Amino acid sequence: MAKREDQTTVSTHIDKALAERFAAMARQSDGGTSAALRRIITEAVEGKPPVAPRGAGAGLQIGVRLKPGERVALSQAARERGTTPANWLRSLAIVHLARKPQWNPAEVEALRDLFGGLRQIGNNVNQIAKALNVAVQSGVFPPHQHIATVEAAEIVRAEMRRVVAIMTGNFDYWGLPLDERPTASPGAIEAEDERARVAEVKRRSRPRKRPTRFKEDEA
Repeated sequence: MAKREDQTTVSTHIDKALAERFAAMARQSDGGTSAALRRIITEAVEGKPPVAPRGAGAGLQIGVRLKPGERVALSQAARERGTTPANWLRSLAIVHLARKPQWNPAEVEALRDLFGGLRQIGNNVNQIAKALNVAVQSGVFPPHQHIATVEAAEIVRAEMRRVVAIMTGNFDYWGLPLDERPTASPGAIEAEDERARVAEVKRRSRPRKRPTRFKEDEA
């Protein structure tokens, strides 16, 4: 027995055929052979299952047999995605069963960069909206003010194309057929358009006030 902090490793020798049967049984439970053995010992001594180890998932473990060449291909694919063979297979299953994209570290970083860009665009659009609001209220429309609006709209379109490209590329990689890819639920686009319309009506119905700085100028 080997000591490791407050735990002890217990080992024994059993018949090879029995070991294979035990391993096959353990693959149907969470945690594999170690967790299955720990569960059996705890139940035998204390009459209750052990607490799940930290970080253990709640799902069942499924065993998959691959030929040597297939195993090499799986390992290479997982390595290229920056993950493990088990996680690669899990991602493949989730994409096809739940139609949810699965990101690798590089894609996550790209998404973070994209969302940062979108936040910056949001700030710029807010500034443009404020400037246009002042122009409308004052009756003065600065020359070339519309150019900034057109440029902002084009940047938004470019960023949205990046979002579509990343999502499409992810589903392309995992081989999800086009007709199985997620789309907006029925009526979702119309509902969002109606929400935006109502918000715009409320904005226009608010009483307008002349900016303080214009009142000071007039005085």
